[in-house]
Amino acid sequence: MSTSAGGPGARAPRVTVVFLLYNAAAEVPALLDSLVPQRHPVFESQSTWLDALFVDDASSDGTVEAVRRALAAVGEPAHYRLVVHPRNLGLAGTLNEVFAQANTPFVLTCHLDCRFGSDGYVASMLELVDRHPEAAAITGQPRLPPGARLPFAEKLNVVANLMDVVPESAPAELVPVGFAEGRCDVFRVEALRAVGLYDTRLRVSGEDQVLAAKLRAKGYSIYKAPRLTYHLSVSGEQDSVSKLLRHQRLFGRTTPYILFAVPGSVRGLVGPHAGVNRTRRALLRATQLAGSAACALVPVSLLAGWPAWLWLGALGLVALAKLTLQARHARAVRFSAGEWLAFASLQPVLDLAYTAGILEGVLQLARGRARPID
Repeated sequence: MSTSAGGPGARAPRVTVVFLLYNAAAEVPALLDSLVPQRHPVFESQSTWLDALFVDDASSDGTVEAVRRALAAVGEPAHYRLVVHPRNLGLAGTLNEVFAQANTPFVLTCHLDCRFGSDGYVASMLELVDRHPEAAAITGQPRLPPGARLPFAEKLNVVANLMDVVPESAPAELVPVGFAEGRCDVFRVEALRAVGLYDTRLRVSGEDQVLAAKLRAKGYSIYKAPRLTYHLSVSGEQDSVSKLLRHQRLFGRTTPYILFAVPGSVRGLVGPHAGVNRTRRALLRATQLAGSAACALVPVSLLAGWPAWLWLGALGLVALAKLTLQARHARAVRFSAGEWLAFASLQPVLDLAYTAGILEGVLQLARGRARPID
C-alpha cells in the first residue's frame, strides 16, 4: 500500500471517511462507535492516515446537536469535522460537494444505517483501492446485524428489493459489480472528478447507476470486496411499509432516465459487469411490471367473460418467477407464517407502486423536464 513520503508519523491522510446524515440523530452515537476504533497496520495514530467528515444535509431532528455531543464525548479529535448545510442538497448534491472539496485521494462514504464490520475495515478498503488503479470504486459486502430481530418492514425491504445482504460464493478478492451505492464504499477521487461527479438530476435514487456508467465509459471498473463486510442497521428510511412503497415508486420514476438517457447504463444492471445480485434485481423489476399487467388483466377478463385460467395463469407465472428470484433472501430473513401472508398480500401493491413510478418517469422524460427527479 502507498503511504505518505514522510513515513508513519507524518500527517498526510490518504482517505476521508464521510458520514452522510439526514435526520440521523439516533444513529450518530453508533456511527462514532464504528469510526473511533478504526486502525491501520502501519500508522499508530488514526489522525495520520484518516480524516472524517460528518455532513448534515439540513436535518430537522437535532442531528447537528447529536454530532456535537458525540464528538465532545470522544475528545473532539482535530481530524473529525462537522459540515452543516443550510439547505437540503439531496444525496447527489452532497456527494458532489464532498468529492469536489476532498483533500485526500480516496473517499469512503458511509450512510447512516451502516456500521463497519471490523476495526480494520477502512484500512483494508484503502489498501485494496490503492493496489488496483483501475478501480474507481469498491463496495464492501453488506450483512444483516448478527443476532438482530428485524421488524417486518425491514424484512420486506430486504426481500422486495433483493438487498445485497446474502453473499454469493465468491472466493475472489474482488468481483465486478454494476454500481457502488455509497453505503460503505471507497471511491477514487480523481476518477469521479474526471467524469464530472454525480448527476444531480437524480437527487436520492439512481445517481450511483449513472455515475457507474460514466466511469466504465472512461475505462474504470467498479468492484465488490466479498470478504470485507459491513452491517446494515434498521434506519428510518425503511421502518414502515408506507415508506417502502414510496421508495418503490421512486425507483420506478428514475428508471426511464437511467435506461434511456444514460449510455451504457444497462451494463450495470444485467450481465457480467452487473454481478449476480444486480442482475437478479433487474429481473425482479421486470416481474413487477409483469405483475401489474397481470393484475390489470383480471378486471379486463371478468368484464370480457374470458376464462378464469387466463388471469389465474398469468398471476401464477409472475408469482413463481418472483419466488424463484426472492427465495434466497426470504430464507435469510426467516419470515413467520403471518409475515409470509403479509408479504404475499403486499406484492400487487409493490408492483403497482413501481409501475406507477415507471409511467411517471416515462412521461417526465418525454416532456424533457430538467427538474430533479426525487
